[in-house]
Amino acid sequence: MKILLIRLSAIGDVIHALPVAKATRERYPKAEITWIVEDKAKDLVIGNPNIDNIIILPKKEWKREFKDKKWSTLKKARSFFKELQKHQFDIALDVHGLFKSALTAYLSGAKKRVGPANGREGSTLFYQQKVNLPTEEIHQIDRNLQIAQGIDVQADDVDFDIILLPEEKRRVAQILEELGIEDKRVLVTINPYTSWSSKNWLNQRWAEVADNLIKNLNCEVIFTGGPADRAGVNEIIDLMKERSHNLAGKTNLKELAGIYDRADLFIGCDTGPMHLAAAMGTSVIALFGPTNPKTHGPYGDNNIVLRGDTQCKCCWKRVCQHDKECMKAIGVADLLGAVNLMLRSET
Repeated sequence: MKILLIRLSAIGDVIHALPVAKATRERYPKAEITWIVEDKAKDLVIGNPNIDNIIILPKKEWKREFKDKKWSTLKKARSFFKELQKHQFDIALDVHGLFKSALTAYLSGAKKRVGPANGREGSTLFYQQKVNLPTEEIHQIDRNLQIAQGIDVQADDVDFDIILLPEEKRRVAQILEELGIEDKRVLVTINPYTSWSSKNWLNQRWAEVADNLIKNLNCEVIFTGGPADRAGVNEIIDLMKERSHNLAGKTNLKELAGIYDRADLFIGCDTGPMHLAAAMGTSVIALFGPTNPKTHGPYGDNNIVLRGDTQCKCCWKRVCQHDKECMKAIGVADLLGAVNLMLRSET
């Protein structure tokens, strides 16, 4: 049997779908399992022991070229999907549930196409089998595993199987050595920025928290993030009195996973790196405002979610219309209290 798993983006969402690969492998141990993903999140599935083939959907490249080279871009896309059809998939399981993923399932030529009954953007038009989901709020990981039940897949355990190759482990060790990180000190990683301005906390408060961790709790603090976050992290560090480290934009996803795996604690808002840390089994303290921790919070028991108690919380707006009241409602003392609680529980 040949099975195509579809979760194209984003980083956090691909992490949420990884347990589907493990559950599918356990149900169909002899199947050839292929995952199709966009370039930005590909590192998360590379090396996964449950996946035989990885196909990169070059959506970003097509989007960039389409403006000036419409016909040649369409020809490229046509050629891509013709190659995809040569795999002769028996099943395409779309856990993404959007037009682009459902269309990918359709154009894959799979004999059976399965997706969520509540898929958006007209995606359900492309499914032959629609999986009904619970009406109550459930975590995205549980949602994805519910969709997988449409192909008779059940999960007894949730495993992500983000595997670091030996050279990636060596690179992580080298990064920490170059930073002068001491194993005897508690290592805390902070990822202060997200892709939504509404989900971000305040720079001054991050600086206060980091200074407190270093001075009063004898922690090493590493700030993480993407290339676009590096300048902002520098602004936070400039506000600090103590010495910390800026790794924003200096690691790929696997190296970042390795950093989190070595850390004692991750602190951040609702973003892909937060889910990556949770997937690596690192304790997480997450700050939530415009999004819902019940569906998008850190998965597992060894985590703490801080949430401002305001009427406008969980608005799902990328740009705040209320001066970020929900995020400002989370104070420095709230976060430091959670840190103390978490570190005490681990000693």
